Amino acid sequence: MLLAFCLAGESQAAITLEPGDQPPVELFALVLGGIGIFLTGISFVGQNLNKMTSGSFRSLIQNVSKNKLGILSWGILLGLFTQSGKAAAFILSDFVKAGTIKARQCAPILFWGNGGSSLIVFASMLAIKILALMTLGVTALGMTFNFPRKLINAYGAIFGLTMIMYGLYLVKLGSAGFASFELELQWLEFFNRFSVLSFAVGFALTLLVQSNLAIMMIAIALATANVLTLEQAAMWFYGAQAATGLLTYIFSFHTSGRARQVVAYQISFDVVASTTFVALFYLETLTGIPLYLSLCRSISIHTGSQALILALLFQFSAVLIMLKIKGAMFRYVESKIPASSLEVLSEPEFLHAKVAETPETGILLIEKEQFRLLQRLPHYIDYIRDPSATGKTPPRIYNQAFVDICKSIEQALSDISGFSLSKADSGQLLRMTKSQEQLVNLERTVFKLTQTLEKCDPETHAGTLGKNIMESLDFIILTTIDAIESKDKGEIDDLSRLTYDRTDVMEKFRQDYFNSEQELTRQERTFILDTTILFESAVQTLSRFGLLLGPELERAEDQ
Repeated sequence: MLLAFCLAGESQAAITLEPGDQPPVELFALVLGGIGIFLTGISFVGQNLNKMTSGSFRSLIQNVSKNKLGILSWGILLGLFTQSGKAAAFILSDFVKAGTIKARQCAPILFWGNGGSSLIVFASMLAIKILALMTLGVTALGMTFNFPRKLINAYGAIFGLTMIMYGLYLVKLGSAGFASFELELQWLEFFNRFSVLSFAVGFALTLLVQSNLAIMMIAIALATANVLTLEQAAMWFYGAQAATGLLTYIFSFHTSGRARQVVAYQISFDVVASTTFVALFYLETLTGIPLYLSLCRSISIHTGSQALILALLFQFSAVLIMLKIKGAMFRYVESKIPASSLEVLSEPEFLHAKVAETPETGILLIEKEQFRLLQRLPHYIDYIRDPSATGKTPPRIYNQAFVDICKSIEQALSDISGFSLSKADSGQLLRMTKSQEQLVNLERTVFKLTQTLEKCDPETHAGTLGKNIMESLDFIILTTIDAIESKDKGEIDDLSRLTYDRTDVMEKFRQDYFNSEQELTRQERTFILDTTILFESAVQTLSRFGLLLGPELERAEDQ
């Protein structure tokens, strides 16, 4: 990579308008292929970043996002690498979706990313194409040979980011080829007689090539060739930024909740930047008040340099504006795009990053988090009672949230086990570990039972039996919750009696029911068999919970 930076070669930013021998079909193929590589890169980055959300990488991202210098540095580097605010938004939304970073933390990073992407205009001394191809080759070899294995996901993420970079290079290369045709230049002169038309040209071309930076680079090249005036180049910039907001909105339909909030931050940036600078443009051109255009002309006498300076001022001024109004933006976006029910349910209430610093406190917080998950199980059953009722959360959402929180619990248990613990704390940690195992088994069983009950008609004999079994299990779970909450010996004894092993009784019940209900279909018999087996499994798990409550009751009495 250092060699690639030192090599002299064609720059990704330096697009010149020189007549070429490439036919329009080949130029169109470059643009279309570049768009395809760009979009594939976004998908590839997301898939691999989702796998890089634990251990030191997760800690690095969280630590960097806690201080202003880290936010600025990460934002500018992300913008430089992706060369697209839209791509940076989707990458950061994947971080949010994976739980690595909070949505609000992404906003300043994203804003600086937009500014950082514009810095690519200074990269005329870098062989970006060579760098991209070399990086693609190295990461592809790393993924192919799985060496070293711990960097596979990092290889994939870098491979995707480089695809984004190379795809944009192809888009810009093809676009510059089109712009160099004499016929195209004549059309450009006609369209750019009016500032509104210049805005429309920038807007339309960005919709075509999917990159506002590509259009900005072409506009700078046209300004250097004196095809565009500074005013016309400016309106190209603003139209391109507005079109980026529309494209971001179009491509964001697959996101939801807080991940979609991050995308909304990028759209807000595009809307505020384009509308603010269009207003300033007309204020300056119609009233003669010296603003950005006058400032650029005072710095350089060359139109191309003026356009380059304006592009940088445009992006970084928009960053500062958004940082000032981000509080109002947060409130507006969160009111329009609330967190999804899965995101809300997936948030641990008691566990936090420093839960393992004090083992005694960590064990207590883990116990509270486990109990909170146990309290959710009756909601699974409550949904099956009346699935059509509004405001109820389906069991599948609770199940996904359960899996996410369990990852945090298991990580906390693992962290605490690395400490030198007293005998009492070791015993408590062992009990929490066993409780976690039983909790996972119980949730899995209850979830399977609700899925089975959803498929059965409640009006049939089998459906009626299933409902009775469901209500019995709900009663036992509620008894378990009461016993854990009160730590009352009488309630623990009641739980022990309710969960006493009755495998023989259940088997006799099944046989008697099958014999008495001869008209049962094969599907109904399968349903009854599955339901009763799941009920037995849940009761056995709850019985083990009761056994784990015994030592806890003795400890509470001693205290």
